[in-house]
Amino acid sequence: MVAYSPIIATYGNRAEQFLETDSDFAKYHAKLNKKLQHLRSRCHLTTKDTKKYSSKDKYGQITTDDYDNKTKLIGVLILLHAERDLALAETLKLRARQRGKLKKSEEKVLSTRLKKACKTVDKLVNVTQNESQWITRVQYLAFAKLTHAEYLINGKRFKRKDSVKISNNLALVFATLEHLKGLNLLSEGVVDIIINKYQYTLKQFAGNLITVPEMNNFIIERVQSEENKDDELVKLLLDNEFNMKKITTSNEDKKATTNINWRSFNAKIMDAEVAQFLEQGLSIHPTQIPQYTQKLSKLEKALDRHEFYIANHDDQDDIDEMVENSSENNQIILAYIKYNILLTSISREKDLFTHLWSQWLKLNTSIPSKLTKFKEMDRIVKNLTKYLSDVMELPGVYSDEELLSQLGLCKLYFQLFLNTGCLSVLYQSKGRYMEALALYVDAHQRLETKLSETGSLDEILLPGSLLSLSSIQGLQKRIENGGNSVITLAEYEKSTHSDNIGKYDLTIIEKLDTGKIVPTDIQLKNLFPLKPKFQPVTSKPTLFDLAFNYISYDKQETSTPQLKTPTEESGNALQTPISNEQTEEEPKKKRRFLGLFGR
Repeated sequence: MVAYSPIIATYGNRAEQFLETDSDFAKYHAKLNKKLQHLRSRCHLTTKDTKKYSSKDKYGQITTDDYDNKTKLIGVLILLHAERDLALAETLKLRARQRGKLKKSEEKVLSTRLKKACKTVDKLVNVTQNESQWITRVQYLAFAKLTHAEYLINGKRFKRKDSVKISNNLALVFATLEHLKGLNLLSEGVVDIIINKYQYTLKQFAGNLITVPEMNNFIIERVQSEENKDDELVKLLLDNEFNMKKITTSNEDKKATTNINWRSFNAKIMDAEVAQFLEQGLSIHPTQIPQYTQKLSKLEKALDRHEFYIANHDDQDDIDEMVENSSENNQIILAYIKYNILLTSISREKDLFTHLWSQWLKLNTSIPSKLTKFKEMDRIVKNLTKYLSDVMELPGVYSDEELLSQLGLCKLYFQLFLNTGCLSVLYQSKGRYMEALALYVDAHQRLETKLSETGSLDEILLPGSLLSLSSIQGLQKRIENGGNSVITLAEYEKSTHSDNIGKYDLTIIEKLDTGKIVPTDIQLKNLFPLKPKFQPVTSKPTLFDLAFNYISYDKQETSTPQLKTPTEESGNALQTPISNEQTEEEPKKKRRFLGLFGR
């Protein structure tokens, strides 16, 4: 039977996208906005008349008949509206966690958005009340109860929270999730994410719930209570084979012990639940990213349970008589669990780094795409560095010189791998060979210094996926080959590319007609002329005067002039008559264009 799953569409989508930081939730919020735009268009709920929007609003007039008869996408639309408000609330909460507190403006926005989300899920429950698929309907109801619990926890700014409503809503949601997981309708990873997020809150508001059996029994009591017999969610669970049973614990189970041999420390786990969760977590060997979440959830449960055990047991308890120094024993177990949690987180980040590195190798020569991928890998390396630093600060680790040196070598390995594998390549692509060569030289010096401090690597204490002798040798070879390639490429470009272009050298375009082009001529600065150039001119240039044919000269005799006195000139002028023929002007000769077409 195929049915729509609102839990997978919301919390499952969060798990797939690995939403951890406030920026991740901000991007998720933007994606939800785009989805809602398409859904409003698909459901024909877009109002184009913005001047009379309130009177022509179609979204506020959605009824049950629209969901039953028109399209089921209306339920998805309302669901994602509430999810968008919850995503913004998560963004504000994560920012406040980094800062240490919420701003006053953020408190108002958080309260307003969570209150709006509650109204939206109430509308969702009302619109989808005739849903025929019980799987979809029960998840709509569970999502609504989770939203109301979130509002009561973080939305209402009161000193005294309504613990009864919060614990009741969370208990019914947990019962729903466990039932759907038992029917293979929800994945274990999604269920564990939701339970881990609200488990501590349920223990806090439900009273003195310490162990998992106590919490399990509380959930069953809330499902079977008289107060919830009319609740629609409880009715659907009971009508569809809900069969959670109470767990009874004996004193023998509580006194069960498990030995731990970690480095030079020996300890005994006195709590059976801690041993059970720890064994389940260590038995998982992840091969995919989602499996790391399952392993971390089991180990974190063991950590929470052991912290409760430490807080509620004194050194004088009868249970601790089997151990000589119970406080030291508990601290060893606590450090051991934290060590495994951090190593699991490091392995997960290492797999993500390997996946990004394979994508880097497949990239083309585009600088923006490589720069984006480098930023993603840099973020993973920073996470790895932080986790490794946390491991080095654990009790029992900072006193172990051999383990501490290998952890430092592992941290240096990831940093140098990123610098020599990605950053130096970016510098080379930009022609900045000095910076690229400096990275290789620095990596070589730091790695050799660290290896001399670490000593022999015959016995590696870390998992093979994090540090191995072959990986160190591969990094050394990459550094050596990378440095040689930078030097060779720089020398080749220096020999083939001359920056001093001659004043009278022709460019590539100007040499096309000659056919004499050699590879050394090809340069970015010499493709075409950018400035006018002075060309040499011969000593006796040949000039063409285009106005020569337009110049006329009077015909004159070539006889040599004789000097005459003024009296002779005046006499001759009086004696010589001027004829009419001489006084007539000579007709002008018609000229043609450039004197070429005159005849």
